[in-house]
Amino acid sequence: MNIVTRLLLPMLLTLAPTLQAAFFPAPLIDADWLIEHRDEVILLDVRKKEAFDTEGHIEGARLVDVGTVRVNRVVDGKELTRMRPTPEQFQAYLRTLGIDNDSRVVITQRGHTPGQLAGAARLYWHFKYYGFEDVALLDGGNAGWVDALEDLTDEPTAPPAEGHYRVGAEHPEILATMGQVRAALGRDGTTLIDTRNLRYHIGIDKKSYVYGYGHIPGARLLPYKFLTPARGTQRYFEPKRLKRIIGDLNIDLDDELILFCNSAYECSSDWFALHEILGVPKVRIYDGSLHQWTQYDDNPMQTRIVF
Repeated sequence: MNIVTRLLLPMLLTLAPTLQAAFFPAPLIDADWLIEHRDEVILLDVRKKEAFDTEGHIEGARLVDVGTVRVNRVVDGKELTRMRPTPEQFQAYLRTLGIDNDSRVVITQRGHTPGQLAGAARLYWHFKYYGFEDVALLDGGNAGWVDALEDLTDEPTAPPAEGHYRVGAEHPEILATMGQVRAALGRDGTTLIDTRNLRYHIGIDKKSYVYGYGHIPGARLLPYKFLTPARGTQRYFEPKRLKRIIGDLNIDLDDELILFCNSAYECSSDWFALHEILGVPKVRIYDGSLHQWTQYDDNPMQTRIVF
């Protein structure tokens, strides 16, 4: 090994993860980019199997049934649904999708509703939580693909060969636990954010698996439906517009932000907009969300909106 190699090797090893992640130009890629690089990526389509089989999909896309994105887990003696998978479960599932550690993954979805976009963002968050860097979302999903005058197919995708993915280290800095949420109540420098719509926030309605009305006290409102157009193909607003919306809702991006919703599904879309598009560094998802929070009588709820 010559002197130049000895001097450069430590730097190259340090930069290796960054250089690998740079395959994607951004966390959000468009149809034109995917057209050019289609053969270099694995495309995962998040939705129900019936829709995948009947509505068409991008050629070669591999189905991720939305029902498999989250799992049941027992936490502190409570049976919780819709939670992130364990490391072992995540590893096993990605292997069935033919994924290796050096795979490059693009996640798509139907592209018609904010909820469909949230499903893709939730899976993306799982990848990031377990340290998988080479992953991106397709802006607009399959609807954006069609908008680019590309076709969908109803031809079945051949089952992939078993992958060899080995799960990486967990990244707790993007996760909030119930204990961390309790500690954040009333604390300066931390903002809780409810990403549901106003009817849920002020307790007019609730989901059947949430056992109390309203929201965690002090939480501000940033509905996931505010991040995309009201109608048409669901693409995230450009960064400037996102920042204006967030600022108008009196949310300080310099705070540590903890996101919640009914079951940490919709808030994944807010996390993607804040952390990945805007680059806000301190953003966590409360994985248990109100499904877990409202199972404890000593966890407070309120219905009064915070301005």
